[in-house]
Amino acid sequence: MKTLPDISQITAFMVVSEELSFKRAAERLAVDPSAISRRIKELEVTLGFPLFYRSTHDVRLTDAGRHFYDGSLDLVGTLRDTIATASRVAKGNVGHIRIAYMTFAGLSMLPTALSEYRKLFPELAVSLSYQPTQDQRISLARGEIDVGLMLGPFKHTEFDVLSVASECLFVAMPNQHPLASKAEVSVSDFSDLPLVMGTDRQWDFYRSRVGQSLSLTDLESRIEYEAPDMMGMLGLVKSGLGITIVPEVMKGYCPSGVAMRRITGSEGAIETIASWRRPVEAKVIDFTNILKKISKQPK
Repeated sequence: MKTLPDISQITAFMVVSEELSFKRAAERLAVDPSAISRRIKELEVTLGFPLFYRSTHDVRLTDAGRHFYDGSLDLVGTLRDTIATASRVAKGNVGHIRIAYMTFAGLSMLPTALSEYRKLFPELAVSLSYQPTQDQRISLARGEIDVGLMLGPFKHTEFDVLSVASECLFVAMPNQHPLASKAEVSVSDFSDLPLVMGTDRQWDFYRSRVGQSLSLTDLESRIEYEAPDMMGMLGLVKSGLGITIVPEVMKGYCPSGVAMRRITGSEGAIETIASWRRPVEAKVIDFTNILKKISKQPK
């Protein structure tokens, strides 16, 4: 192949691949069907192999066409990313920070820090991704994120760690539950009650921390129901299907019909940390400095 395909040919090919119809592809691209047919033929000549099986009633990708389509998706995605980046450079909006967070950090710490960060550094693009703690550690190691807001503790020779919050634990229960009449509860108060917890895949680290902090050696065996997110857990609790254990930050997000009572002796049970890879970049220093300031503010 002496010459590379034209982008208009690749665009036509991708639309025909998705529609499996030259007519519908032409309608999507607002061109005449003959123009689509011509571009596909020119592309096949350039490549040296057919991309479609054609009949009067059917259009299907060849094996080579299917492979070329998969590669073209990556190519077009890269091109779009390159154009977007170049556009930001042209506008002076250079730089990009990737931040991952888990549920509890996403409720208070992250929104506050991000708001301040955008005021101070509006030229930087920010990408956010929700990831459980264990996934964030992997993403940091792979260089896929710049900062992770996760559950602690965490120690690693290649990463810096900043403790940004330390919270006690609360029991969440239906308003009419007998324990709701108490100002505080002890572990023994709910030692025989069924639990609602997050799913093991998403919440295994949190479940482990709760079990260790409260010395609940039977925590896993007492779990009656699981939900993938905190609102789902609280919904099950509200319906009277069990109790759940949540950090202090959830007090501000308690739905009606659910009461929360502090667990005595649970101070500092749940720690939220920020972690990032060494050597540290300026954009990360700027963000973590904001986290440090927020973590020192009175609650």
